[in-house]
Amino acid sequence: MKTSKFLVGVVLILIFFYSCDSNQRDVQELIDPWLRERTPIAFKVEGQVGEAVIVNNWRKDEDGSINVTLISSAINDLRNVQVLSLELQYNATSSLGVGGTLDLSDGSDSFVVEAESGETRTYVVTFDEFYEPIVGDYAVEQLWLYGGTGPEYGGGAVWPMMEKSWRWNVDGKPTAEEDNIISLVLKGVNEETGDTYGTCYNDAGPDGMYASFIYDDRNWVKHDLKHFYRCIPEGEGEWEKNSQTGVITFISKEGVRRSCTLLTAGTHAFDQYKSITIEKLAFNFPVTEGVEDNWDVIWQDDAKYLHHPRNFVVKMEKL
Repeated sequence: MKTSKFLVGVVLILIFFYSCDSNQRDVQELIDPWLRERTPIAFKVEGQVGEAVIVNNWRKDEDGSINVTLISSAINDLRNVQVLSLELQYNATSSLGVGGTLDLSDGSDSFVVEAESGETRTYVVTFDEFYEPIVGDYAVEQLWLYGGTGPEYGGGAVWPMMEKSWRWNVDGKPTAEEDNIISLVLKGVNEETGDTYGTCYNDAGPDGMYASFIYDDRNWVKHDLKHFYRCIPEGEGEWEKNSQTGVITFISKEGVRRSCTLLTAGTHAFDQYKSITIEKLAFNFPVTEGVEDNWDVIWQDDAKYLHHPRNFVVKMEKL
């Protein structure tokens, strides 16, 4: 009888201690998850395109990663990339704040987020470069023209600007452009439209000269035709690219805008009779303002160069 009472007592004691231990575990497991939350809601740095990809390591709760797409050419110093936005969950804090900087010169940097519970997670920030295919350096090879009155009647021509070389009788003939380097640098993207923009620089090359586009007509009267042919600004300017149409617009410091399309290697038709062969790449600028047909000189050079140029083409090679 005493043995039975003893066993019952032992069982009751074990149940009591098990119950207490179970309650303790239950209390720990029922901590409000908001108090443990330490995942950023949003993150943005200068030069960033689109949303950041924020990922937690489910195998190791103390680790996380943030990947962004950057236009690095829009950032003055990758060692000091400024944080523009950082939103955290419920009472969490961070070792990094808005206005702070990250050193991404080696490709990554990190910061720590602490939950209200005191738990921490370290986020490693990395980036991918935003890709805009037209960005880069271009070596100008040759300037071409499509123009003329009544091309449907045989009045059109496609030829190099120097085809009638005697028409360019001053310094700065079209050949002055053939050592130029045109550099397009990306500065930003419109996140609503996807349109890109940046700066361009038209370097005059070793000869230090740009084409003057001073043309001698059939009566040897000189005409300044820069309004037709100075499509890429001398020196520094700007560019924009329409993401939907692919049209590239060059903008001079004076605000003159000239638009073109990029032609790739192959044969491109201007009309049913005339086409141009592009060996590598070319900027194709339609000429639409200040032109008119002149039927009196339909077979003359003036009809092509002076009265009704239709397309100005810059053949080039991407370096």
